[in-house]
Amino acid sequence: VTSNAFKLETAFVWCAIWAFGSALTITDDGTDHRKSFSDWWRNTFKQVRMPTRDTVFDYWLEPQSNKFEPWKASPAFRAVEFNSKLMKMSDVTVPTTETASITFWMEALTRLGAPVMLCGSSGTGKTQLINGLLRKLNPEEHVSTTINLNFYSSAVALLGAIEAPLQKRTGSTFGPPGSAKMLYFIDDLNLPEVDKYNTQSAIALVRQHLDYSHWYDPQKLTIKTVVDCQYVSAMNPTAGSFFVNPRLQRHFTTFAVSMPSATSLLTIYQTFLDGHLNNNSFAGAICNLSSQMIKGALALH
Repeated sequence: VTSNAFKLETAFVWCAIWAFGSALTITDDGTDHRKSFSDWWRNTFKQVRMPTRDTVFDYWLEPQSNKFEPWKASPAFRAVEFNSKLMKMSDVTVPTTETASITFWMEALTRLGAPVMLCGSSGTGKTQLINGLLRKLNPEEHVSTTINLNFYSSAVALLGAIEAPLQKRTGSTFGPPGSAKMLYFIDDLNLPEVDKYNTQSAIALVRQHLDYSHWYDPQKLTIKTVVDCQYVSAMNPTAGSFFVNPRLQRHFTTFAVSMPSATSLLTIYQTFLDGHLNNNSFAGAICNLSSQMIKGALALH
């Protein structure tokens, strides 16, 4: 009983860390709120010991041993080899500690049908992470639709995009084809114009669907019940509206996506450069210089 209680407490601690700390990031003035949270957590909650190296966010809970391991040991860290002759760079997500952790939680929440939001500045890889998730979906269980919002997106335009892949099931109930579930990826969620009532009609439609599982037919003014749908979204807090309606935000588990660390950048670029050099028969002496070339390019930029 004691052993099971400790396992449960360990799992609770790990989940609590991510529940409260997933939206923390590094601010413009250089303050690392994740590190501050990590130091506070270790000093305050000592019953379950976390590894002292790095932050509490850098570890995965291995369920069999009930021990904290680096994210590289998790199933979400799937090493890839890039073949420049057969692949596009945009189709490859190179795993790093940051991407593995977010991918793990995204996949778990998606299986539960829970909405997920990635929030970060331009260039942090939010869209790439979600596209990587969509590519791994079982087509018999999930179908996906990607919708890109902009300043002029309205509820009417969004409704057309959301309804397009749906089919009528019975009466006024609609859903995705067959027995699959629909996963809507809404990119740039916060870009639509804020009206004089301080709302954004496009995302108000999403909020209505998440709240009540229905929306109204604009012509007949009757309720359409829409089932077996869920949402993932991405937004850049430095563009568009700085805040989305909290009545919508409350449905989402939000993850802050920061710019990759120096180690992660080297891993990402070296995966692509090594794949290019090796698949184009460059001399071994040149292939061996790849990490130095990348470090030089990073230092220059």
